[in-house]
Amino acid sequence: MKVRVVGDKLLVALFRIAGVRGASPASAAEATAAIEAYLEEPGVGVVLVGSSLATLMGAAFREYLQRRRLPMVLRIPDRRDREGCAGEIRGYLQRTLGVRL
Repeated sequence: MKVRVVGDKLLVALFRIAGVRGASPASAAEATAAIEAYLEEPGVGVVLVGSSLATLMGAAFREYLQRRRLPMVLRIPDRRDREGCAGEIRGYLQRTLGVRL
């Protein structure tokens, strides 16, 4: 299963060190296009999206979180994340997997 990342240049560069491909879109529309392209790519199981970019996308990003099939789309912290999103990730995994973490 492949992982892809969509976020700022630093986030994408850090994941590239681990061999994960990604995109650094400049706008919400470009981010949506990148996510959609990764969702169509064979073998991709998880698309990680930087939290500041997810916030910029607003309601469009929340629709991805409601998906009940693979690939999963998850928001992850980036360097501009002030709230943290660990609780959101934990809740999403609990709902998806049916296991309390």
